[in-house]
Amino acid sequence: MVLLSALAVFPQFVFSQENVTNGQIATNLKIEDKEARAGDILSKSEDALVRSKEPYDPSIFGVAVENPSIVLNKETDETLPVVSYGEVLVKVTSKNGEIKRGDFVTSSSDPGGGQKSTESGFVLGKALEDLEGDSGQISVFVNIQYRAVEARANFARLINVLTSSLEKPENFPEFLRYLFALLVGGGAFLLGFLSFVRALRSGVEAIGRNPLARTSIQVALMFNLIGILVLTAGGIGLALFIILYF
Repeated sequence: MVLLSALAVFPQFVFSQENVTNGQIATNLKIEDKEARAGDILSKSEDALVRSKEPYDPSIFGVAVENPSIVLNKETDETLPVVSYGEVLVKVTSKNGEIKRGDFVTSSSDPGGGQKSTESGFVLGKALEDLEGDSGQISVFVNIQYRAVEARANFARLINVLTSSLEKPENFPEFLRYLFALLVGGGAFLLGFLSFVRALRSGVEAIGRNPLARTSIQVALMFNLIGILVLTAGGIGLALFIILYF
């Protein structure tokens, strides 16, 4: 009776007889990308939808599904049922890290494919199960949002930014920022290390020439070492400041 009443009031609703317990509410929407299939992540492109093709795509719209419980709008040759909120099966890969239950999932460079979210940006939703193997479909609770991740300065992130900046011209300013930070931090560490080696060698030679002044020479070496450590830490701290706040 409830279904018949709904059909009478909303004739544009289509109720699937298969898999009606999954609670999905989808909308038949025009898909411009003819290669799109169920499980693909879709992004908004002008008046139609296409498969997402970039990580953390700000235009993420939803996921193409099959056999949803409720479908809004009539089906045509150009449409696919799309879910923008709720539990669906999503095509994912482990290219950005192993996906575990509870991890956030975002779009990737693979058309329609998802990956683990490790940086700030738009995400599709949260994984409800582990990904077995390198690729496949897993259950994801779709809740499209911007997720901010606390910036972490590590070598892998630095290399990733540097390489991606060479592919996208708009990232060139960030590339210069990381390169400058690398030069500052690396230069400070190298200068501090060389200064320490030179001071240590000079101290050993001084003690050899004047053993009676051994204590005073050791004290001078200690203060020299402290000064070198402070300068080195300052250089590395400046590099981190450039990465995190510029």
